[in-house]
Amino acid sequence: MNDPSKGWQPDGFPQYLQDDAAKYLNVAGISFIQPSDLMNDAYDLPEKVGNAVQHLRKQGVAVQLLVGGEVSSGWNSLQASPDKAAANAINLMKKYGCGIEVDDEAGGDTAGLIKFIQLVHTGRPNGTHVSMDVAGTPSGPQRAVIKGAIDSLDWVNMMVSNPGYDQDNSVKFGNEYGIPYDKMTVAYYAGAWVDNCNKMDSGVGGTMAGLALFKKYGLKGLSIWAVGGMSYHNCKTDDAPGFSQASTALGAHPLQAVATSLVV
Repeated sequence: MNDPSKGWQPDGFPQYLQDDAAKYLNVAGISFIQPSDLMNDAYDLPEKVGNAVQHLRKQGVAVQLLVGGEVSSGWNSLQASPDKAAANAINLMKKYGCGIEVDDEAGGDTAGLIKFIQLVHTGRPNGTHVSMDVAGTPSGPQRAVIKGAIDSLDWVNMMVSNPGYDQDNSVKFGNEYGIPYDKMTVAYYAGAWVDNCNKMDSGVGGTMAGLALFKKYGLKGLSIWAVGGMSYHNCKTDDAPGFSQASTALGAHPLQAVATSLVV
């Protein structure tokens, strides 16, 4: 809902998430803040984004602030000064009662990013979570971060590469490169080329296939990418019954009571 170039995107906060979010998910990943934002001691969330975070939390949904994304700036600065970046991240986490998810697709100084994750994990408020996004086949730098920071990560999300990809491969690669099954979530598109927002799609790329992987490997859970934008094509704004079905099937409520995570 917070586009790196365009700012607030209202289609990233549809009506059903404003009214009854806990019916559809137990963790909401708010995208994006930039690594460069965390190098600014005066940075705060844009007002509409901050209000959305608070509104979701009041509905019983945990929130993650996604740092980075495919289009991002400031990773070199963050990795060179992880102490400063972590201190500012922790301040945001305490102010909004939310977690942090690292989405570094640029590589760079893995030692600096590992330290950032470790510091954020140590300083996080009670009841919040620290996680990481990686490719369906983690890159070399992502593997290094997994190896160095896995004890400080509550989960690692294997990002979808395309809607029709067999995510069984992602699970195998993720585990091979250091992600325990019980710390792994697997990502699926919402509605473009699949119909996961409207029903538990049973085809390749569908959350029904994801549920089978969840049971087969004892995964942490599933995630959906994304609410708003092209991947949300053919989805409604007043309801997402497929998300509700998936959340129920995963047993995803409440977050602290079960080892699952449904992330939107």
